[in-house]
Amino acid sequence: MKSWRGMLMLGLACLVLAGLTGIQTSGQDKQVIQSPEIEQFLLRAKITGMKEIPEGITLPKKATLELDGNTHFAVWKTIDEGPVSRKELESGVELQFQDSWRTEVAAYELDKLIGLGMVPATVERSYNGKRGSLQYWVDSAMTEQTRLQKKLNPPNRIEWENQVSKIRLFDNLIFNTDRHLDNLLITDDWTIRLIDHSRTFRPFNDLKNSKSMTTFSRTLLAKLETLNEPLLKEHLGKYLSPYQIQGLLARRDAILALSKQLAAQKGQGTVLYQ
Repeated sequence: MKSWRGMLMLGLACLVLAGLTGIQTSGQDKQVIQSPEIEQFLLRAKITGMKEIPEGITLPKKATLELDGNTHFAVWKTIDEGPVSRKELESGVELQFQDSWRTEVAAYELDKLIGLGMVPATVERSYNGKRGSLQYWVDSAMTEQTRLQKKLNPPNRIEWENQVSKIRLFDNLIFNTDRHLDNLLITDDWTIRLIDHSRTFRPFNDLKNSKSMTTFSRTLLAKLETLNEPLLKEHLGKYLSPYQIQGLLARRDAILALSKQLAAQKGQGTVLYQ
């Protein structure tokens, strides 16, 4: 029995090692940020270092992870505030305020369900007696803030605008109150990665900014239609309340209705893309 268990653990370690090795030696290929192997790495790797990250009001930390000779960084968050019905912030009063590592995990799980592919792998983990979220570190070339300051243009404008369209849909879907230019990360190949989702999933039925959405991915809309309460409870129920899930589904319905309305008004070729 001991021998069988040892072989099983060795096989799992080899699987994780193989997945991570393929990620790290990809050269100029697109950095992989989501996979079962990355999730296992985040869950099983030893945390060998922890440093403060100067950016961010939620006091995130940069963790160093090591497993089977592989090293990678991750973002560690333990903030878990709210929900509260009303909170005064520097930006104004927010209703149903929440700032929690739990919604970091929920955002990743939802990303996987709809096939967005923009949120780095994020898992729940315990460290030094505290529970929090551990998110795979993105090797980015710059933030959107830096791109605008340097007046850099993406090489393919259509692909870029399609990415932005998906981000706007996702932020409306999760009711993201904290999207800004510094949590939009741009990689060397001009792929956008999304971080910072601790202030999301408010239990509101209305969209946060419906006017921001003017074009829609057919593939993403089809994935939205597959969402239902049992599925969301299975994958997100540990991190979201029933009210948050109901709000998510109501916003999903609003997004689908808006896409159909705009397609009818302006034509499918103008509004919808693959």
